[in-house]
Amino acid sequence: MFFPKLDKQSLTDGIVIPQMVKVHQSFPHTDLADPVGVLKKQLLTLDTATTEALKGKRIGITAGSRGLPHYKEIMKALCDQLKAWGAKPFVFPAMGSHAGATSEGQKEHLAQFGINEDYLGVPVLSTMDVVEVATLEDGFPVYCDKNAYEADGIILFNKIKPHTHFKYKHESGLLKMICIGCGKHKGASTFHGRGYDSFGPNLERVSKAFLQHVNVVFSVGMVQSPSDDIAALEVIPTDKFFERDAALQTMAKAEMPRLKLPHIDVLIVDEIGKEISGTGMDPNITGRTERFSQETAFRALAPDIERIVILDITEASHGNGAGCGMADIVSYRFVNKMDFSSAYTNCITAKSFRMALLPLYGNSDKDAIEMAMAHAFLTDPNQAKVVRIKNTLKLENIECSLSCLEDIKNEPDMTITSEPFTWKFNEEDNLW
Repeated sequence: MFFPKLDKQSLTDGIVIPQMVKVHQSFPHTDLADPVGVLKKQLLTLDTATTEALKGKRIGITAGSRGLPHYKEIMKALCDQLKAWGAKPFVFPAMGSHAGATSEGQKEHLAQFGINEDYLGVPVLSTMDVVEVATLEDGFPVYCDKNAYEADGIILFNKIKPHTHFKYKHESGLLKMICIGCGKHKGASTFHGRGYDSFGPNLERVSKAFLQHVNVVFSVGMVQSPSDDIAALEVIPTDKFFERDAALQTMAKAEMPRLKLPHIDVLIVDEIGKEISGTGMDPNITGRTERFSQETAFRALAPDIERIVILDITEASHGNGAGCGMADIVSYRFVNKMDFSSAYTNCITAKSFRMALLPLYGNSDKDAIEMAMAHAFLTDPNQAKVVRIKNTLKLENIECSLSCLEDIKNEPDMTITSEPFTWKFNEEDNLW
């Protein structure tokens, strides 16, 4: 789809984009020096009854859609250790409706992270077919990927982090990998259809039923650090499944980075994408959620942000711009890159229609930024507090306008690391 450039009748006359400074935000944390080594060591502590029972057995390993630190290395370490125990491992995409909700799309999505048969040395089996393994008392169906169900057992691997639509002791993590990931498109659509206000308790109910009918050998939970590395990696026996998922969720909330300024007039996000957040950009960072019932909880986590501008979609998202509906303005680049079919499939499955709504778009990056400044409810738009971030995962190094200097000085974990500078726009008035 092609969107034309628009004549907006000089709506941004007189706007001057301010000078910026580079700023470092400090988030006290400790990264694992050798996460793959930590994983291997923990795997060898599993009881011998569990590992000896794996000989000759076909074991599936979940692979989600998010880009994770050391993702392919962790997957290979799991495959190699299973083979060392005599098992016959395979990897299967466990990502609900992501990657266009097709078996080919999901396999290709994993390949871009280096997760493929050549690297892993095991098959990558992708299907959208599911088996209904159980039905709850109220008729709630429990689904499992057909290849996984027909195996002798599975291993769940997922990042554990705060969810983008609700708050509970279990949010995005191992339970969600069961309910949404392993449930594929059918399971994800069914689960989201029950609504987000009961999402947390439903994660528990469905996961308990799933564990009664599918052999989960063990799980691996990961917590990402503010520096986009790994803060914790834990092999979890199935009898500790719920306990450890909740504990790692608590840790993930403590580890989550944030924008430390109290108020931002214009937040510029260079890119959104599915490997960054299920909602493209994380509402735990921006404070913007499509769930009206959850707005207060998410706004409490973020600065007061008047306008959000998105400039691009990550390459790994292949045009899936889901999440743009939480912005005010997108760039000309963004709107012409967006794959509406992919975004609509994703958002309809998640029952999150507002995430795919198209905001205003500018004729260029410069035009989009000027529009946001002009309409950020300021007496003098040229004094706007403008902040630019790469994405909502990478928040250690950001850019702030000179109007933010006083706020930066009052925040001990923020350090100015450059002299003032002016953005350079190319001949098309874009930043790149």
